[in-house]
Amino acid sequence: MNSHALRVLEYDRVREILASYAMSPLGKALAGALEPGGDAATIERRLREADEMRRLTAIARVPLRGFKDVATSIRTLAEGGRPAEPELLWDTVELLRGAVALREVLKREPDEFPELAALGEGIADVPELREAIERSIDTEGDVRDDATPRLAELRAELRRKRESIRERITRRLAEPKLQRALQAEGIKFKNDRYLLPVRAEHRQAVPGVIRDRSQSGATLYIEPEDLVVEGDALLALIDDERAEVRRILWELTRAVLAAEATLRAVQEAVAHVDLTCAKARFAADYRLTTPALTDPDEAFDLVLRDARHPYLMWLARGRAESGDGSSGEGRAAIDRVHEEVVPLDISLGNGRRLLVVTGPNTGGKTVALKTIGLCVLMGVSGVPVPAAEGSRIPMISDLFADIGDEQSIEQSLSTFSSHLTHIREILATGDARALVLLDELGAGTDPIEGAALATSLLEWFDRSSWHGVITTHLGSLKEFAFRCDGAENASMQFDPVSLKPTFRMVVGLPGVSHALEIARRLGVPGEIVDEAQSAIDRVQGPSREVIEKMEHTHRRMERERRRMERLRRRAQGERRAAESEREEARAERDAWRKEAELLADDVIRSARGKIVPLLEKLKSVPKQHRAVVDELRWVVELLLAETPLGERREAFVRSLKKEDEVFVPKFGEKCKVRKVNKTNRIVTVLLNGIPTEVGFDDVSWVET
Repeated sequence: MNSHALRVLEYDRVREILASYAMSPLGKALAGALEPGGDAATIERRLREADEMRRLTAIARVPLRGFKDVATSIRTLAEGGRPAEPELLWDTVELLRGAVALREVLKREPDEFPELAALGEGIADVPELREAIERSIDTEGDVRDDATPRLAELRAELRRKRESIRERITRRLAEPKLQRALQAEGIKFKNDRYLLPVRAEHRQAVPGVIRDRSQSGATLYIEPEDLVVEGDALLALIDDERAEVRRILWELTRAVLAAEATLRAVQEAVAHVDLTCAKARFAADYRLTTPALTDPDEAFDLVLRDARHPYLMWLARGRAESGDGSSGEGRAAIDRVHEEVVPLDISLGNGRRLLVVTGPNTGGKTVALKTIGLCVLMGVSGVPVPAAEGSRIPMISDLFADIGDEQSIEQSLSTFSSHLTHIREILATGDARALVLLDELGAGTDPIEGAALATSLLEWFDRSSWHGVITTHLGSLKEFAFRCDGAENASMQFDPVSLKPTFRMVVGLPGVSHALEIARRLGVPGEIVDEAQSAIDRVQGPSREVIEKMEHTHRRMERERRRMERLRRRAQGERRAAESEREEARAERDAWRKEAELLADDVIRSARGKIVPLLEKLKSVPKQHRAVVDELRWVVELLLAETPLGERREAFVRSLKKEDEVFVPKFGEKCKVRKVNKTNRIVTVLLNGIPTEVGFDDVSWVET
């Protein structure tokens, strides 16, 4: 599509809206790069996919969060001489796992959602790569101890060595003479060495190597001389362990690079699904519809019913929701949006090739052009359009738009010259399957010459069977539309009482500027206005009178249409009220169920609180009865875990990752998570800097 048209029509706004609905970085990037055009079969398939996705998301959750471009990141690291980090490798696992889950959701009902099922079939799995990474990387993004026998051996030796050093240095800390020399309690682990914080003035009390000092110099960090050899041995083990980890990471990095083509295909597939879901959610929120596409071999046929500018709707919804504090579920807000953003109806084709739109300044002519252009661009991008059912969009060869004042100081172009430059490009590259949108044709120069040139251009369009919508202030172009079989007049309505535009387009009726009425209202002396009116009557009296009568008739018909619209909205309001009552009843039922669940949870917890102390007293029972006591304890814990809050806590703890914060009620402290052992249901947390193990039932997301 013509890049100038995409820019002046602000097609980027559509991309921004779709990107805001995408759930993953991959989907957002694809939305930002969306281009209109392509073959009719592909565009129609994209529209069907979006329509199916809208129906699917109403009944199922489509897992899309977290997909990242891991292939590019790993390729960049490898080319820089670095292996992939464990977290990035685990992102690869998450991508492949998520892709498999996404595929299953898309294929769940192939008869109901055939296009989505086809998308699901196109999502590949790489189980060998996924399993290889899972064997070496854990869920916290660390290299597993058992990734290789060598690493398991090194880490076991490291644990033994660290424990030995800790025990020896802890014994040293108990010495009274040493305690007087220390600046603070405890030890400092710095640069993989265990150091004592010694006051500078007591340096001689602690023989050893100074490894660091505080910024003020008041504290020296000393490695006791009897630990230096062990410290060096620890560093050697650490270096060996890091070398083994690096070797493992390089091995996995090479495995990812070997499967890069398949991995990128997976990324492209899930990005496409994410963009499709974004289209569906956008369509559901704003009541967009799927237009019918007319084949390039068929006659040009553009029909837009109740079409609205998509970005104006986006802005209006933001105002509506911020104004009433609604959360965006949507019916009330989108109703107000549809009232605020005035729709338009147009059709081009079947003999009507050119639409000449006239009317006063600020009457909405430019917005109407942009609405038409964006609806067509969205349709040929495979995106549902902000128009009513029954809208049709032709498969255009290109779209051209010349909108706004684009004078250029650098190129010494005036506004008129700029318009002519764009028109020259349109004439050089356009054809009868293109759509041309021209704003204020003939403006910016002498009115007579501008009108003559504009009329000649429209006559050329008509002879060449081109299609376009043209806005203008020139009266001679209204006459052209009256006498040309392939053209028709349209106007932007203007309220003669309030002297304000209504922003409604009326096809078949030329516009009147209402300049004299506005001048009279604003206090221009009456004799001047009367003389101007007489001059106009002498030149175009009969035609102006006909136009005014047509306007009067149209306003009467419009009032009747609005009355019928009010009746329709009242009926819709009554229907929504009934739906609201049903929702309230459903919410009340859910609240009762929740209350019952909480009560059951409280009862079981209370029972556990009484039973567990009794079980503790039974620890000393004879050996032959201990199995029964253990079984009873297990049953009590199982009952608690199966309550609604127990299930919620279980899910919460199993989702924890390293460095997450949890609250430990029995300590009354917030602690950072170091490790989660899901098999034994144990969480290792840092309590005042000390690794401490607690059970799943001892952590909470709520700080009491």
